[in-house]
Amino acid sequence: MLLCQITDLHVSRPGALACERVDTARALRHAIATINRWSPRPDAVIATGDLVDTPHPSEYEVLRECLAELEIPLYLVVGNHDHRAALRATFPEHAYLHGGMQRDAQGAIQDTAHSGDDFVQYRVDLGPVTVLALDTQSPPSAGGHLCEARLAWLDAQLQACEGRPTIIAMHHPPFDTGIEFMDGLGLSAQGREGFAAVVSRYRHIERVICGHLHRSIHAVVQGAPGVMASTCVSTAHQISLGLAPGAPGSITLEPPGFAMHLWQPGAGVRTHLAYVGPYDGPYTFDGALVS
Repeated sequence: MLLCQITDLHVSRPGALACERVDTARALRHAIATINRWSPRPDAVIATGDLVDTPHPSEYEVLRECLAELEIPLYLVVGNHDHRAALRATFPEHAYLHGGMQRDAQGAIQDTAHSGDDFVQYRVDLGPVTVLALDTQSPPSAGGHLCEARLAWLDAQLQACEGRPTIIAMHHPPFDTGIEFMDGLGLSAQGREGFAAVVSRYRHIERVICGHLHRSIHAVVQGAPGVMASTCVSTAHQISLGLAPGAPGSITLEPPGFAMHLWQPGAGVRTHLAYVGPYDGPYTFDGALVS
């Protein structure tokens, strides 16, 4: 099973630039074109939040237009920049956003009823692997939270799919990163502790994949030995790698990209970071261009 992760799309309204500098819709289209050409083709793409930037209704229109170019099954996760009701209204055909039944990438029917209230949470089976999407949004804060209801849903789903390799997808990572200003906008301490308490009880969790940081970062979930979590670079702009205490928050125009999470029997999940071009190559080791 090959799962492509895109994140922090931050699609802006027509004519607007994110951070007054980045044409995020154009960047997303470039990423999608790269993913559509990928071989082998991913079984699915999951977008781990911050799909739009403000959010403004016209941004969701642009988001839908961009994502319509994707030729692979798509699953959406909410981030702190998103609006749950607007997301559901924009993608009415995405049954998993609303609860109910839908077919997964292999054609199997899954019960995707969310956890109640307004949370966007669902399970989808991609062949032998289960993906659980978790809602960490906590408006109006840019930080994230996991309340008792969301954690109870996660616990029940992990119990239901025990024995199946499982990936948990969420926007806010369940760990501090060392980038101080972003950690101040991270998952609440209560949310991190509750998440660790739940996932530490299960051994079939292959990876926790997250967004929010606009960087590729890997860490073991504190309080849950053996549970590995990672964040992914943005399809648009990246957060500067400011690890010094008090480093100011800023963005950098490092190359955009996405992650490829490859699961194989006996090997588990391996995560590969891929970049969106253009860039030179590939070349053989003796310098010849590979056709």
